[in-house]
Amino acid sequence: MSQSSTSDAVARDRLRGIAFMVVGVTLFAGHDALNKWLVTGYFVYQLLFLRSIFSLVPIFILVGRAGVAKTLAIRNFRALLFRGFLLFMAFSTWVAALDMVQLADMVAVGMSMPLAVTAFGAWFLGEHVGARRWVAVLVGFAGVLLIVGPSGEFPLPATMLALSSVVFFGMAFVRTRRLGVTETAETMVLFQVTVNIVASGIVLLALPEQWVAPTPVDWGLFAATGLCAGLAQFCMTSAFRAAPLSVVAPFEYMGLVWAVVLGYVIWGNLPDGWSVAGALIVVASGLYIVQREAALRRAGRKAALP
Repeated sequence: MSQSSTSDAVARDRLRGIAFMVVGVTLFAGHDALNKWLVTGYFVYQLLFLRSIFSLVPIFILVGRAGVAKTLAIRNFRALLFRGFLLFMAFSTWVAALDMVQLADMVAVGMSMPLAVTAFGAWFLGEHVGARRWVAVLVGFAGVLLIVGPSGEFPLPATMLALSSVVFFGMAFVRTRRLGVTETAETMVLFQVTVNIVASGIVLLALPEQWVAPTPVDWGLFAATGLCAGLAQFCMTSAFRAAPLSVVAPFEYMGLVWAVVLGYVIWGNLPDGWSVAGALIVVASGLYIVQREAALRRAGRKAALP
């Protein structure tokens, strides 16, 4: 293959990766808005249970494409179970906090996930994190404090739930890095949904009085939530397969724009100045970390050349 053809193929893959990321982020924004709408009338674990049931539809398609036998060839059951528990807790605390604060503020806090992953990767996996990235992590979390602190829009329970969710998500993504060596993405997604269904089902069996019979309209919203979740996971997985992290990751921050738009259209909410300033700091810190890691990887590859 000529150098020109190779360059064209790389460019197409990158555009495909960006397109998948944009669609995935849009679906996740809709997913969060639907969760915020539904959690005002339904128990968190009923929402998680029904959302997970409906998300099986696109996930089964994903599994079918990859091969059922390959997906079910689990090599590290305990690690998958622990990751599943972390994500179960992450989603539970996330949705509980969504009921208390503006959508855009919650999504802005969620944008600190790359910062948490960087810190946990250093602490739990022994990954080297230089002084520049540690400074970016600290600056980013200062941005989070601006979002949850001065405005008074974040009550203490919502702050604790939101930060707990970030911690759980960060720990889960660190586990994902390690599991990616032995397990396929389809295996992890299917296992996660199974954990969500079983765990939330157990909670509902223990607290049957919390179940509320959904209206016909809400059944449709639950279905939309699950389909958005499953399709978004498929799109995000495809994005990271098609293009490098440094290319597609910046487009993940489009979710913040969607959160502002949806929050205004549905609830008439707009973030205040403190939240905007904090969000900009978080986004800038996250982008710096992504680009810095990409530069270090390129430098490492060049150093390895003979």
